[in-house]
Amino acid sequence: MDRLINRYKVHLMPPPGYQRPPLTCLVPTSKLYSNSPIKFPILAAFYYLYRMKVICLLAVMTLSLSASASQLPFSETFDTLSSGPVATQNGWTNLSGSATVQSSVSASGSQALLIQTGMVTHAISSSSTSVWTSFQVFITAAPDTAPVVTNANTSVAFFVNTNLHLVVYSNQTPVQLDIAVQTNMWTRFDVFCDYSNMKWILSVNGTNVADNLGLYSAGSRIDSLLIANESPDSVYFDELAMLDTEPAGTIVDSDNDGMADWWEQRYFGGVTNAAPNQTGTNGLTYLQTYLAGLNPENANDVLLLTKTSGHKFNWTRRPARQYDIYWTSNLTSGFTYIQTASTNEFEDTDAGRTGKSSGFYQIRVHR
Repeated sequence: MDRLINRYKVHLMPPPGYQRPPLTCLVPTSKLYSNSPIKFPILAAFYYLYRMKVICLLAVMTLSLSASASQLPFSETFDTLSSGPVATQNGWTNLSGSATVQSSVSASGSQALLIQTGMVTHAISSSSTSVWTSFQVFITAAPDTAPVVTNANTSVAFFVNTNLHLVVYSNQTPVQLDIAVQTNMWTRFDVFCDYSNMKWILSVNGTNVADNLGLYSAGSRIDSLLIANESPDSVYFDELAMLDTEPAGTIVDSDNDGMADWWEQRYFGGVTNAAPNQTGTNGLTYLQTYLAGLNPENANDVLLLTKTSGHKFNWTRRPARQYDIYWTSNLTSGFTYIQTASTNEFEDTDAGRTGKSSGFYQIRVHR
């Protein structure tokens, strides 16, 4: 870290309420160096299949990939589709039964998908190792029987049993959770699937309910999304989002240490295993490393602040991070906010700053 001093300044900002001194490095306005590293990670992605039995048997499976497969990120609110059968709309295929776009019940927007004794699928294309998936489900009755995983290539599976309790699969073992799902109201599910460690996490309404679960099979390929309801009772499905980078917004953080559960499980083997104040091999604390989007296992995963011309410099932008630019003419009077960068580049054109013989820019990095 000594080589960074007096070259540029980066603040890694914790979430509101978490007090932690920021990491700082300096960039003189008169000299912007092109070889000054600060580390940032590269996130990945996955595909999977959801099966629902009057609520949800969620399964990730390997199916044949169609030419019309959607690249991640992929989202579906059903609001832009025509009311009626979902088949052939926006890449959806109806495999059996009834699956219709309707406007009577929806999570937010104007429409949602209604499935009754039916099954739909959508081809997804991704070669990454991680995927974040969220969706909303509205069930109208408890299932008569529990669904069964029948595809040996399934990666992730969970469902609601006849007592309305969630059952998750860790490897091929079903585990009932002490989590009941309510009927006739929307429930949000968030799934993180990690093919690098062969683990997955399930959250319900923003709360982690199961983590460090083994994938059902050894498969590492995502090809399609499947939604199925084997009951004649109505199941509504809405607000699907599948991402190959960490989602922006509120994180699921079981131990409230400022680091997301998925990040702690991936790099430290459990959602509460990383100590926020402990220093890693990159010279930063683990909290700073997470806030900056760094890979704590790779000290060479860096963000280079590179001067391109005059008072213009750029860096590698990371998902779900915000970069605020500040400036000061000296290090004793405090920094003044300039703007939040919308890209990975900033050029100062203000004559009041660029006309100075010297000065310092500061980049504050936070989620």
